[in-house]
Amino acid sequence: MAVMARESWTDERLDDLEEQMNIGFSEVKGEIREVKVELKATRIELKNEIGELRGELRGSIGRLDGRIDKLGGRIDKLGGRIDKLGDRMDRLTYTIIAALIGLVISHYLG
Repeated sequence: MAVMARESWTDERLDDLEEQMNIGFSEVKGEIREVKVELKATRIELKNEIGELRGELRGSIGRLDGRIDKLGGRIDKLGGRIDKLGDRMDRLTYTIIAALIGLVISHYLG
């Protein structure tokens, strides 16, 4: 087994270590500040984009509502036409039945 030599920690070496650690922590703090600035800018950009998308979506929904209203009006008109057609079909059916009754009566009585 190899025996490892121990180095003694002098005040000077501890001071050097402290200085290196302070430099490292300062660098990390600086990087964290940069990341915070980037995150804030990204958040602002996303917030603006979301706002724009909401505006576009509201406009699209408004146009869609208008189209749905027009479609509803057309369906109502179609319903009215179908009702009129139904009335005409009823009258035609009654006319055909009356004609058939007339034929039957004239055939047996005639």
